[in-house]
Amino acid sequence: MSSRALLTVYATAVAAATLAAAVNLRADPNRYGYSDRVEKHMLPAVSTGPLDPAWSPDGKWIAFSMRGDIWKVPAAGGEAIALTQGPAYYFEPAWSPDGKRVAFSMDSSGNLDIGIVDSNGGDIHRITTDTDVDVEPVWSRDGRSVYFVSGRGRVRGERFTIYRHDLAANTDAPVAEGIQPAVSPNGKELAYVAPVRGRLGSGGLWVRSLDDTSAAPTLVQYDETEYRMKPAWSPDGTAIYYVSDDAGSNDVMVVPAEGGNPERLTIDDHDEYAPSPSPDGTRIAFVSNRTGPTTLHIANAGGGRLSSWHQVEITSRRPRVATGRIRVRVLDEHGRPSPARIYLVASDGRSYAPDGGFHRVMSATETHYFETTGDFDVEVPAGRTSVEAVHGPEYRPRMVSLEVAAGRTAHATVKLTRLLDLPSLGWYSGDTHIHDLHQGRFGLTHWTFFDELRAEDLHMTWALIHMDGTRLMGRWSDLTGRPSPLSTPDYILQYAEEFRGSLGHMELLGISRFVLPLTAGVGGTAYAQPVLDQTYIDSAHAQGGIAGFPHPYYRPPTTPERAASTLIPVDVALGRGDYYDVASLWSDELGSTELYYRLLNCGFRLPATAGTDNFSDVWRDPPPGSDRTYVHVKGRLTTASWIQGLKAQHTFATTGPLVMLRAQGKEPGDAIALSASAPRALHVHATAQSIAPMAKLDIIVNGVVAATVAASTDSSRLAFDDTVAVPEGGWVAARVTGPKSRYVGDDYAFAQTSPVYIVRGGHRFTSPNDAKFLSDAIVALEKRVERGPWRTEAEHEAFTASLEKAKAVYDAIASASATPGQPTR
Repeated sequence: MSSRALLTVYATAVAAATLAAAVNLRADPNRYGYSDRVEKHMLPAVSTGPLDPAWSPDGKWIAFSMRGDIWKVPAAGGEAIALTQGPAYYFEPAWSPDGKRVAFSMDSSGNLDIGIVDSNGGDIHRITTDTDVDVEPVWSRDGRSVYFVSGRGRVRGERFTIYRHDLAANTDAPVAEGIQPAVSPNGKELAYVAPVRGRLGSGGLWVRSLDDTSAAPTLVQYDETEYRMKPAWSPDGTAIYYVSDDAGSNDVMVVPAEGGNPERLTIDDHDEYAPSPSPDGTRIAFVSNRTGPTTLHIANAGGGRLSSWHQVEITSRRPRVATGRIRVRVLDEHGRPSPARIYLVASDGRSYAPDGGFHRVMSATETHYFETTGDFDVEVPAGRTSVEAVHGPEYRPRMVSLEVAAGRTAHATVKLTRLLDLPSLGWYSGDTHIHDLHQGRFGLTHWTFFDELRAEDLHMTWALIHMDGTRLMGRWSDLTGRPSPLSTPDYILQYAEEFRGSLGHMELLGISRFVLPLTAGVGGTAYAQPVLDQTYIDSAHAQGGIAGFPHPYYRPPTTPERAASTLIPVDVALGRGDYYDVASLWSDELGSTELYYRLLNCGFRLPATAGTDNFSDVWRDPPPGSDRTYVHVKGRLTTASWIQGLKAQHTFATTGPLVMLRAQGKEPGDAIALSASAPRALHVHATAQSIAPMAKLDIIVNGVVAATVAASTDSSRLAFDDTVAVPEGGWVAARVTGPKSRYVGDDYAFAQTSPVYIVRGGHRFTSPNDAKFLSDAIVALEKRVERGPWRTEAEHEAFTASLEKAKAVYDAIASASATPGQPTR
């Protein structure tokens, strides 16, 4: 699908029968099928500030990407001149050795390829057309070839290959496995980034011969980076510049080309990226995110602190097309300025964001967006521009169209109206799993992060601090056990912890002290041994907090072996774990609910929740609250009241649809006690409303669909009001599914309520089949951890003893459920 088609206004008049037939519910969060790290950190970004600077061979210009185009600006600063124009997006410029051409990567028709343009601008010559990712171009020293990185031919996971494109022959040949190539000044060696066996991160800095392809590459420097190293040779070939976050922030470093001791050149608490040395070797250009959007700087080749840097000022822009401006105000239902998410599509089919704003894209739908506090001003190509404002799932999206004249400003007001006012009913949305800082190149502050939350109408946000490898993602000082000072009576931000074990992760909410270590089962570290979650759950409870299961399963747990990828069956059997995120960006909702239903069918009671697990400073990610938990709060909204409502299981999880359930007048989390002779059917009332199309509303009884309401002409509202048979007791819940939508940040529309529990004749419903499945999952877990690595055999035995204890719980349930006279599934 083309970029323009992906950015076109979503068609609302869709027949429900078509929706129901077309729904393909499958979690596929990565556009190119790569891991989340590649998707979020390696692929190039559209930005409102300069990225990936490249010094021209004569030293007069610096090229960079910005606003979807390639630009050049005098090295001393001044007017930036665009070399490209829409409808494609352009990134990662690289000058030819003679300075006459610039190579770049480009997103055209939904595919990343390599192109070339004259250094004064003009028509694009596209040199790759492969359907896989082609990025990160650099020139050979004779100007006859372009090296680039491609995902074509990959055999597993994240593997990329560096290719050489012969311009005359129009052929591509593989050179080495790796990313971020840099050709030495003499043209005989290639520096690049590739994995280092047994070490964490995206890889170390290697150098290999281009003349002797049989020679083994040399490891120059290992660094645990997230695709940020981006090496560049010094002009004399004696040293290599690169980026490292060893000091706690990304900094420009330099190391001898043959290896040795690296030196930190940019001494700053913020992040610096993409070093480019001047042709004479006296200076380096780079970008910094210390002000939020990236800014372009030059420093002496010896480096130094901020006071010694020179910012390259962009005093004006000269695009290749005529432009005007739009000024838009977003109002809420009371006529007050309202923060919102904005979808903007200009006349060239591209999306733009305000200067200094954060341009982002949702991978699931390729929808570009930015967030505003209520008023914004954007430069766009002349012609018709559409602007759509979205303010969470409780407001109807509103679109306006503006005709923009060259050199003029068009004005518009967008007034939002409510679909539902759930806070007036005591229901408040929250997100159990958000990350604010995760190696994104935009300099996200507390304030800009909080503005994102308000724009998404997210009332309770849990921002989780965690360790990725050995790198802290977040700030140690943010965990206080109290709401952020930015919080208001309507919007609360509070920091918490994510424990990341090799057998699943845990969210620890409402805590005031970290439970350490933050990781377990990480090879190549002192914490390689798998550990039980119980210590973390118990520690959270001791602090008055709660602990839950995020993104339960990356792959649907259709077999016991797949269910054994986490400790969830063990934790729940042993009475631990306070909630279960049925919806998350990095797990499949329908797959996750299947395991959730099995746990409920073993008599355990867990609220259904949702946490996005997005990276709020990363350009290629959905907004906070894309997967959110609604909690029925008693009294005013506070951290404590929201947690209390969650513990009472008065919840539903959603990627967008708003679903309300009553069974015999009881809400989710409530229990109904019936005599053995009571009627076998219960009255169930469920409604679902959504700004995104829905396909159907299911009433689930003990994990089985008992009734379905399919969408008809109106896919925005579904309702069920009838009786359903619950002859053995158990539980009743409501579930909604629907197709992909520009209004859904996850892969498809989905909502799931917590159950209403039914106890008939004093007996809880249990299923021997589900108990046997979970018992088998623990057997598979034992096999998974058999080889550890274990520090001592005593620790291995203690771990196994907990697994055996949990298995005995499921075996007892299976045995009791199969006893004559007891209900079975």
